[in-house]
Amino acid sequence: MEYNTFSMKGKGFFIIVDGPSASGKDTIIKQILKDLRGLGIKVITIEETKEKSYDRKKILTAKQHGDQELVKVIINERNKLYQKTVIPQLLAGTFVIANRGEPTTLGYQTLKQKPTMESVWNSHRKQGIPLPNLIVIANCSVDEAIRRENLRKPSFEEKDKSFMSGKFTPLYSQKEELKKRKLIHANYENVKNFLNKKGLNVIYINTDSMDVPKACRRIVSFIKKISMLLR
Repeated sequence: MEYNTFSMKGKGFFIIVDGPSASGKDTIIKQILKDLRGLGIKVITIEETKEKSYDRKKILTAKQHGDQELVKVIINERNKLYQKTVIPQLLAGTFVIANRGEPTTLGYQTLKQKPTMESVWNSHRKQGIPLPNLIVIANCSVDEAIRRENLRKPSFEEKDKSFMSGKFTPLYSQKEELKKRKLIHANYENVKNFLNKKGLNVIYINTDSMDVPKACRRIVSFIKKISMLLR
């Protein structure tokens, strides 16, 4: 099913909030959700790694065979989720906020340039995965991300050892983990530039010292402006 931002006139509004781990995505989504509902807008959120229809075991297995195979499986799972949940909601006029999505694959699985961002993009388009109306990329320094992780309480998923958490990166040595995290944070700058060149609406937020309400007012103002143009 071909479905993208250019066929969404009069329909819902699709937002992806993305960025490295502990970059502030959850905080931004909560505020945007509150602000949009305050405007009387029907809006739902999804987090693909926690959706029941998302086969994370299959993804973790694919990871053992390299990024090329991993990307293929992730996109297939994403497509199933979008066909089942995202597209029907958008067609019904609902606003959808996704916690992670295509930018995650661009940011995490292209560090070695195999696959490239262009090939990841093309694979999504071949599957007919919808382009979002807006992408919000949250980023911060690695030191700040680690500080936040050390402060937060362990989630239910992290306490339950039988549950596969959304953190797909394996347990490297501390030095290797830090090196990879720095590469991922830097690569999100490349993701922003790549998506801008593709003509998508991207708001990039440095969350090291973020004023959440102010940042989200900017996002909501943009959503109001663009969504009016789409109707």
